[in-house]
Amino acid sequence: MTAKRLNLTISLLMFICFQSLSQEKHKMNINQLLKFATENNYELREAKFNQIQSELTIKETRANGLPKIDGEMDYKNYLSLPTMILPGELTGVAGAPDIEAQFGTKHNLDASIQYSQLLFSLKYINALKTTKKVNEIRQLEVDKSEEELIQLLYSEYYNLLAIYKNLDIIESNMESLQLNRDNVAALVDGGLALQTDLDKIDVNYANLEASRENVLSGIDIQTNNLKYVIGMAPDTKLEVDTAGFSQQFANARFIDKYNGDSLDINNLIEVSILNKNLELNESQIKLAKSEPTPTVAFYGSYMYQAQRDEFNLFNPDESWFKVNLIGVKATIPIFAGLGNRAKISNAKIDREITLDRLAKAKQGLSLQYQNAMMTYRTSMKNCRIQSDNVELSARVKKQEEIKYKEGIGTLTDYLISESDYRNAQINFVQNFLNMKKAEIDLLKAKGLLKSFAGLNQLPE
Repeated sequence: MTAKRLNLTISLLMFICFQSLSQEKHKMNINQLLKFATENNYELREAKFNQIQSELTIKETRANGLPKIDGEMDYKNYLSLPTMILPGELTGVAGAPDIEAQFGTKHNLDASIQYSQLLFSLKYINALKTTKKVNEIRQLEVDKSEEELIQLLYSEYYNLLAIYKNLDIIESNMESLQLNRDNVAALVDGGLALQTDLDKIDVNYANLEASRENVLSGIDIQTNNLKYVIGMAPDTKLEVDTAGFSQQFANARFIDKYNGDSLDINNLIEVSILNKNLELNESQIKLAKSEPTPTVAFYGSYMYQAQRDEFNLFNPDESWFKVNLIGVKATIPIFAGLGNRAKISNAKIDREITLDRLAKAKQGLSLQYQNAMMTYRTSMKNCRIQSDNVELSARVKKQEEIKYKEGIGTLTDYLISESDYRNAQINFVQNFLNMKKAEIDLLKAKGLLKSFAGLNQLPE
């Protein structure tokens, strides 16, 4: 085998391996989906990055109050030496003209280490408090994104469960219809039933097959929706583990678990964020007021100077001159063009806007809770109705099947009863999933979704 063919074979094998890995199917249950989502959901990742940036801003602001040490080297080559005017009286002659004298050397090098330390600044203190408030808000926004992710993920997950359950219902009906077709076919062969009866069953079976294809397509679409929510690559094969979902329908209990509950409006994450924004507004007002306050800093310098007429700065035989100093500097703003007064007014207006937003949010969140509670209770009542309807339609179907076999009923009546039973099952599934989604919405409206779920123990 030539080297070229060998390389081609290796490349082909690597491509096949890559394709098989990329198409590996991931089977996940709801908790695994949520764990994946908390690490890959784009909105949540953005909120976490914003929170990390706010922590870095705190460090950046805090650094302004820490000691600073700088090294500096400054070389000067005087092409013409500076001239100083000295009084002529220095010559001892009254009325003598001023003396023009040049001082210094042509080559000068300063090497120094400078130290500074902020001693007091009200502006620095308030700036640090402000950045910490921003960080607290960013952390609350991460919590809010997590709550919204839980709500969205469970809504999409329940939609998928409904589709899977509908598939189970359709396939069960197809099996039942196939058994009846076999029985009717035997009756047709014995001359005890008409061919049209068999044709009617075939038409109904064909309709179920078409419905099954639509449901299978719906599963793929809803699975893609879940991949988008959790941040999974579109070309990744995902299979949602729905093991045990049938028991949820079979063991459904329609008990109002939240009867008598009340809403603690201050427990809601949206209110907490706005309250923190109010604290931020207060910090911004204090920060603006601290702009004209004095700043006190300590500084020191350790420096050596070399002054030469020739460029022999590093000649060991020549002298270096030491200059050391320490000092305390106070900066006192006196007038800054009245700009700070406008900054204070803007900060106060921001506070008023936040107060209005808080009042509006409390009103809206209270209404949202009331609506969520009504939706939950209405969907629970509908579930009870549909559950009874499923049992009733099952009995009707069984009776029509017996009547048809005994020759006292028509196939049409039986097929209608079977269709009614299937529709009753599908309606129950939809109402049951609506109830489950309404419960998630209610927990979200009460501010209990994340604490109740713990991100690992979500309601199923």
